[in-house]
Amino acid sequence: MSPTSLLICVVRDQDALQLVDVLKEKEIPFTKLASTGGFWREGNTTFLIGVDDPKKEEAITLIREICKRREEVVESSLPVNEPIGPYIPQKIKIAKGGGVLFDIPIQGYERF
Repeated sequence: MSPTSLLICVVRDQDALQLVDVLKEKEIPFTKLASTGGFWREGNTTFLIGVDDPKKEEAITLIREICKRREEVVESSLPVNEPIGPYIPQKIKIAKGGGVLFDIPIQGYERF
């Protein structure tokens, strides 16, 4: 059966290895690409996943479970409280993780 959707999923490198293992275990084919971007300039991994309708919801559920958004404490690189004066790094909580998922219907498909 030919894939009916292309899922393009960008996740943090931190989540990518676990996602690879689970997709392999569930026999969901994918292509993995290294990518960079986002506000924190951290490494990302982009997955290209061609799926048919019965596997699509399973794949999306797995991605959501593994690549959850979470809070992390980081040291600020900019003064937070005082615009003037000596800079004292402060620890702040930020939301990191999660991902971006695009679900694109496939009009045609060819394997060669």
